[in-house]
Parts: sequence; structure tokens; C-alpha cells
Amino acid sequence: MARSHAGRLLLMELDALALLREGLPDTAAPRRRIVVVGAGMAGLTAALLLKEAGHDVTVLEGQNRLGGRILTHRDFAGDMYGEFGAMRFPLQHPMAQWLIQEKFGLDTRPFPMYDEDTFIYLQGKGVRRRDFQADSFAFDLTPDEASRTPHDLLRHTVQPLVDVMEQEDEGKAWHRLLDEYDKYTLLGYLKERGLGDGALAMLGPLFNLEGRYHFSLVEWFSHYYEDVFGQLVYITDGADSLPRAFEPYLMDDIRFGAQVHAVDQSDTDVRVHYRAGRRSYEVVADECIVTVPFASLRHMEIGGLDPDKWYAIRNTYYGRAHKLFMQFSERWWESSYGITHGLTVTDLAIRNIVYPPAGQDTRFRKGVMIASYCWEQDSMPYTPLAGEECVAQALEDLTKIHPEARDTFEHGVYKDWALDWFACGIGPLFRAYEMSESFYDDVIRPVNRVWFANDACDRRHRRWVEGALKAAVKNAYAIHSGMRDEMPWRD
Repeated sequence: MARSHAGRLLLMELDALALLREGLPDTAAPRRRIVVVGAGMAGLTAALLLKEAGHDVTVLEGQNRLGGRILTHRDFAGDMYGEFGAMRFPLQHPMAQWLIQEKFGLDTRPFPMYDEDTFIYLQGKGVRRRDFQADSFAFDLTPDEASRTPHDLLRHTVQPLVDVMEQEDEGKAWHRLLDEYDKYTLLGYLKERGLGDGALAMLGPLFNLEGRYHFSLVEWFSHYYEDVFGQLVYITDGADSLPRAFEPYLMDDIRFGAQVHAVDQSDTDVRVHYRAGRRSYEVVADECIVTVPFASLRHMEIGGLDPDKWYAIRNTYYGRAHKLFMQFSERWWESSYGITHGLTVTDLAIRNIVYPPAGQDTRFRKGVMIASYCWEQDSMPYTPLAGEECVAQALEDLTKIHPEARDTFEHGVYKDWALDWFACGIGPLFRAYEMSESFYDDVIRPVNRVWFANDACDRRHRRWVEGALKAAVKNAYAIHSGMRDEMPWRD
């Protein structure tokens, strides 16, 4: 696939933020006809960059809305809303922040995730975070484990990885982590470092590790070390304000209700086939950027892909998750408990309760909260239940911690991303060996005239909007610069 070493180096050294901010550079390459499949953040960003650079862009979106996994639910009383998808944006993600703060000027407010007034509810007993003591619960800890706070115990266990990051420059440290630790799942590493089952049973719910235990250590650690949940903001008018901010630039180039089912390519063009209503249509272009989840490509016929590319598509794992919002006649978590933000963790079926500062209508006493936020195996017990039964079961768990919930409950709504036809899950997760070996190269590389840009196509920010943006910018740059035959970039 490689054509020039210089081209590969250029792609590897791209400043994606500068390209997003300043636009694609002037080039002698001809104007191209480009079809973008999907109007999530990757599709919108790639389309806007290429359109502003003078290319002819058509976006095909199967749903009747923009944003993909940015999904704001507004069917609550007053102006309240709930974020089924992306609800908080880390300040450490410069591309997303540039779009939000500078490009579109959207108002934001802090979304803190830690509040000592929230609860830890384990083994049938609830305590405020500030009052948690491991010896008050039945955890079988070794003397060394018992002598440390949970935070210190986790930090001590992953200290070798911290040392790598702090003893070398970031680029070298990152690749050393991949070389030395990509073979580990999170659980495998913690056990090799000597944590016992009692410590794992304690740390799992406290730090939401149980849904990540069987996935990549390095991916989890990168989020832990960067503290991506430490400084967060939400978009005041709802997260869907971000994709909707693209409307003035792209609305006339987007075909909604266009469900793509096949892509054919030849030496001269690419043909994208989609259904709308009862009819089938075809768009002919020079290049096609596929931004929808890889899992959904299993239902799509794409011509010309080699076996290694199909292997990567089949084996890109998409995690499952759900959010269950409830509306109450009053925000008793504020008035009775002094809780205005943060997370209560439990070992109940609801697992996590989130008290979002976003989505409240402070004109009234009513309020909304996430009564259940679950990932992976924690989400599966809810999937077989009907929506009303999900809400009823969650309310039973919630009242064990907050009795006020029972008499003030008004409305509940549940979203299981694993059942979403267009999302196929909450987002991609790496497993052991997948971040450092040829698998990742096969995930991100284009094949002839078909390109791939979604939140699976960035190693450092997979699942985040930032990852989708970075993949979009790099693909747009390569197409614009006529670099189809170059080896794909790595980070």
C-alpha cells in the first residue's frame, strides 16, 4: 500500500487541530466528488472540511437527525432534557473544545463528576463517599491492601505504567506502553500485580472497573492517567446543539432517511447504493468516506475490501451500555442530600446513579436524573425487559438509597444502545493486543476509493467525540491531498 516514506511521515505528523481550525491547505489536486456515509460527528466534520476546500460533497444519513451517538432526549416537562449519548466533554480534548467554544460559540458550564455527598452502596449498606471505610464492609483484603485507601491501592498497582509516562517524553512513553503492556487485559494485569479477589471486588464498583476488566489495560490506563473525567463541561442547550451547529453549512448537502446498503468501487469511481422509502438510489463519486460503526457494516455489501480489512471490521468490538432517566416532582437529591452533581456507585442492578447538572429547568422544583447508567455485562440484565419494566425495576433499586424517589416519581425513559440499529452499541473498545499490532493498521486504512473515519479509527480517544474528529480530519486531508495510496497514519 505504501508509495512514499515521506508521505507516511507527513500523515503521522499531521496537526489535526490546526487543520480543523484553519481548513485544508491549498493544493493543485483536482476537485473531487465525495460521498460521506453517516452524519455523526466524523461525517459532519469531514464533509465540512472537504466542502470548504472546494469539493462536491454528499452526505447520506439513515436517520432523520444529525449527531450519531450524540442524542439529546427532550421529552420531559418544561425545558428539561437528558443526554442518552455524549453528555460531557473533557477540557483535555482540544478539537472538540475548539468546535464547541470557538467555531460555534456554544455556551458551556462545568460538569463535575465527584461529590463527597454522593453515596457508595455495597453489600446492602450505603454510606456517603466521604465516610467510606473498607473495613466497614466484608472485603477479604490482605493487610497491605487494607492499609491503603482505595485510590492509593489502585494508584500503587498501576504505578509501573505511571512511571513510564513520567520518565520519558509523551510520544516515546506512549509507544513504550504499547510495546510492553498491550498484551494485558485490565484484569490480567491487576491480578499479576498481586491484587486479590477481595480487592478486585472492592475496586470494581468503586471505580467502574468491572465492565472494563476483560478489555485493554492500555486503553483504560490512558483515560485514568489523563484524568479525562477530571475537567468536564456540558453544552448548556443540550449536546445536540453541537451537530446541529453544522446545519447552516451542510443541510442542503445531506440526504436524510438514506440507508446505505452497498458500495461498489472500480478504478474510476465509487458507487454508493441506498434505500429511501420503497426506492433504491445510487450516487456516483470519486471517493467514499464511511463513518458509520464497523458493526453496522456487517449488513452492508462493500466491494473490493481485502480479507484483512474484513477481519478488522468483524473484530472491532462495540460495547453495550444503557441510560435510564427518571423525572421527579422535585429535586430531592439537592434539597434532602445537598447533591448537585456527581455519581453514586452501587452493586445493585442499576449500578451507577448520575446527578447531572445538565438538563435541569431551574424555574421549577422538578428534576431529572440518570437512575441507571450501566456498561457491558451490567447492562445485559436490562436488555430483555420491556421499557416500562426497566423503569419499574430501576425505581425499586433507587429507593433503597433514596426513599424519596418512590413518591415523587413521574416519568422514566430507557435507551439501550446495543439495540440501536444505527449505533450497534455505545462505542468501540480495544481488547488485548489490538492497539499495537497490525489489527489497528487494518482498522484505519482505506481500501482503494473507500475510506474509514469513525470513533474506532483513533487509538488515543476511541469512543470519544475527539477520536471521531481526529479520524475525520486525517481522512479529509489525505483525500484532499491525493494521498489515497499512502500507508495510513498512526498515532
